[in-house]
Amino acid sequence: MIDLSDCIVLGTIVKLHGVHGKVILLLNFISFDNIQELESVFIEIDGLPVPFFISEYTEKTQSSLILDFEDIDTENKAKELINTKVFVPSRSVNAIPDQLVNAKEYIGYKVMDKNVGFLGILKDIIDIRQNPVLCVLHDKKEILLPAHHEFIVNIDESNKTIHVKTPDGLTKI
Repeated sequence: MIDLSDCIVLGTIVKLHGVHGKVILLLNFISFDNIQELESVFIEIDGLPVPFFISEYTEKTQSSLILDFEDIDTENKAKELINTKVFVPSRSVNAIPDQLVNAKEYIGYKVMDKNVGFLGILKDIIDIRQNPVLCVLHDKKEILLPAHHEFIVNIDESNKTIHVKTPDGLTKI
C-alpha cells in the first residue's frame, strides 16, 4: 500500500463530464504542462488510498483535466468520486507550484506564515529538481522553505506578499 505522505494532492474531482463516467479534476497549484506521467492516481476513500487506473486524460483548461478511469464507466459510479482529493506520487509532477514558475519576479516579496506571521523577505528561489526551495531572509538569517503547493497558500501581487502555511517547527530560527 502506498503512503500518502510520499504523494502530493494533484487536485479535487469537482464534477462529472458527460454520462460515461468521465470527471473533471481541478488541479491544485499545478498546471497541465507540469504533469509528467499519469497512468494511475490514488483517491482517499474511507481513510485509505485506493488506486484508480486512467485510460485517458486530457486538458480541459490550464488548471483542470478531464479524467477517464478504466473501471468507472457510468454516471452513478463517477458521482461517488465528486469532491474527493486525487493524489499522485511526487515524481509524477513538477513539484514547483505553478504560481512560482516565473519565481524571480517574486524576489523581495514579504513572506507571511498563517501561524507564525512575518517570516522575512524572499531572497532567492533555489531550483533543486523536484524540490525547489524558497530562501527567506529574516534578521540576517536564512530560512529555507520547500516551494511546495501544500505550503504556499497564495501570492498577493498587489501587496507583494507570499502567504504560506508551514508545519509546526519548520520555521524555528
